[in-house]
Amino acid sequence: MNDKVVFLYPGQGAQHVGMGSDLYQTYAEARRVFDWADRLLGFSLSRLCFEGPEEYLNKDLNAQFAIYTLSCCLTDVLRVKGIFPDTVCGYSSGFYAAAYAGGCFDFDQGLRIVRRAGEILLNEGRKIDGSMAVIFGLSPENVDHICRKIQHVEISIVNTPRQIIISGLDASVKRAMALAMDDGALDAYKISAETAYHSEFMKHGSKRLLREIGHQPLRKPLVPLLSYLTLNDITNQKDLKSTMAAQLSGPVMWVDLIRMLVRRNARLLIEVGPGYLISRTVRWIDRSLQVMATSTTEDLTATIDSYQRIKSK
Repeated sequence: MNDKVVFLYPGQGAQHVGMGSDLYQTYAEARRVFDWADRLLGFSLSRLCFEGPEEYLNKDLNAQFAIYTLSCCLTDVLRVKGIFPDTVCGYSSGFYAAAYAGGCFDFDQGLRIVRRAGEILLNEGRKIDGSMAVIFGLSPENVDHICRKIQHVEISIVNTPRQIIISGLDASVKRAMALAMDDGALDAYKISAETAYHSEFMKHGSKRLLREIGHQPLRKPLVPLLSYLTLNDITNQKDLKSTMAAQLSGPVMWVDLIRMLVRRNARLLIEVGPGYLISRTVRWIDRSLQVMATSTTEDLTATIDSYQRIKSK
């Protein structure tokens, strides 16, 4: 198979009650990882994922634990089925599961990094009145112009060419939303986030995380691991640590990342995690790309079958 296979890992927002339940019942790999997470965290993450309550699952740190854990479960199942990526990428906090898939650390070490990064960001967030919002229907250039006029708000995620997430001080975010609607945006509304992620207000958090992971024995990726911030492959342990830290306060350049994958001859993308948010964004960016899901046992089975048929051609 000449076309490259890319594993794409979703971030916060992909979580939903019931996630992973059928996979836990079907695959030993899923049971092992979920049970491991329960022991490491000291509470039943598996029950929270399978049964809720939704408002507790949607808490930022819980959502990040849940998505990382299920994404690692799916990575292990795919590995056992003989499906390996040529490149791995993560969307926002999905980067940690991508790094796990790339062989940079074991599951437990990755979970500890997820926890510490999340705690640091929430701590930094308490110092400001921050928020995030999505703007539909304007280009990144238009949204950036609005943010520069207002200040203390900036583009944090470029989901699609016309779906932009902004982050910053709450008053500035509200002003940017209003100006966007005046400039012809189709919609603008707040999203569920406890602080201003991927913004200048998290720069101290980036420095704190880098200090804390500076001496950890991480490994260089075994396959290309692409940063959503620098759009470069991470090649060594030092680069991995500095990139993980910098990404906390830098934007998610998702559109540019997907277009770069196309230039690298990526044609088969597998969304390794809950939900279908990645698949929807990719289709808005380039409809020629084939995206397969793994969110449920049915999705995973179909993806494994499709992969094997494509590979045998």
